[in-house]
Amino acid sequence: MLKAPKFWYSKNDSFLSAILYPASLIYRFVGKIYIALNKPNQSDIPVICIGNLVVGGAGKTPVALKISEMLKLSGYNPHFLTRGYAGKIKDNIKVHDGHSAEQVGDESLILSEVAPTWIGSNRIRSSKLAKKNNADCIIMDDGFQNPTIKKDFSIIVIDGKQGFGNKRVLPSGPLRESIRRGLKRADAIILVGEDKLDIKKFLSVSIPFFNATFDVSKNEEIFKGKNVTAFAGIAYPTKFFDTLNEQGAKILKKINFPDHYIYTENDLLKLVEIANNNQSILVTTKKDYVRIPKNYKKIVHKLDGEIILDEEENLKKILNNILETLILN
Repeated sequence: MLKAPKFWYSKNDSFLSAILYPASLIYRFVGKIYIALNKPNQSDIPVICIGNLVVGGAGKTPVALKISEMLKLSGYNPHFLTRGYAGKIKDNIKVHDGHSAEQVGDESLILSEVAPTWIGSNRIRSSKLAKKNNADCIIMDDGFQNPTIKKDFSIIVIDGKQGFGNKRVLPSGPLRESIRRGLKRADAIILVGEDKLDIKKFLSVSIPFFNATFDVSKNEEIFKGKNVTAFAGIAYPTKFFDTLNEQGAKILKKINFPDHYIYTENDLLKLVEIANNNQSILVTTKKDYVRIPKNYKKIVHKLDGEIILDEEENLKKILNNILETLILN
């Protein structure tokens, strides 16, 4: 997809959103039929799903990386499952160092730096391959709306600035499904960033809730006071630009590319020319960085960070209890 349309996150109802509302009703109806026709299959090992209700930009992948870290510290051997979105390879395979973002998608490459990662549209087949390769549990990055595999524990990630946008379903808004329907299936909620939209009012008091921040403090000395040409090919680039500003960077130029865009050498040559002309450094996101030709990575800086969870021990206890029960059974 391209960059998220502005009207998706408009506070007031827009003309575009209104005229697309009938298409949203059709989208929801087709989704219900698809779910009715697909019976969930049980994986041989427990599946923890990290999902969201909106299209792109909520922070699923950083949260998945954090959950992997927590499970490893508890003695588990988690493997990642992901579709390999925007990658050309559709078979169920394990991601390795020789793969490119064009082949397996950017998120898969990032996940594979931390734990074995399997891509493919058939999630059950990927889970069987993971188990065969000694995984004792699965972390599924995205796939909350995929009805073909049973989730043993689903965590919904919500961005505190984005929230649920205009609260309408695609294409009238950013939602993949209705808020009520999605939250009803969630086992826990992680809110990334400050709750600027009063998201808690939508949540049941009975569902475990965790606040989190995306910590980029390690980048502060790199970007503070520096002239920056910032570029990104993600669904919600505003968050990236805002974070750079918060780090004290002086953004001289902002350049947007389509979501999951694969950069060419010509793209980088143009970016280098812009940076040279305004005497700035090139900065992009971690997801964009893995889509840059290798020869140019040395001249591009990436904004990196990690999820910091409040009450991390409580979530760890919940996950450990779930996994212990499922594995013993």
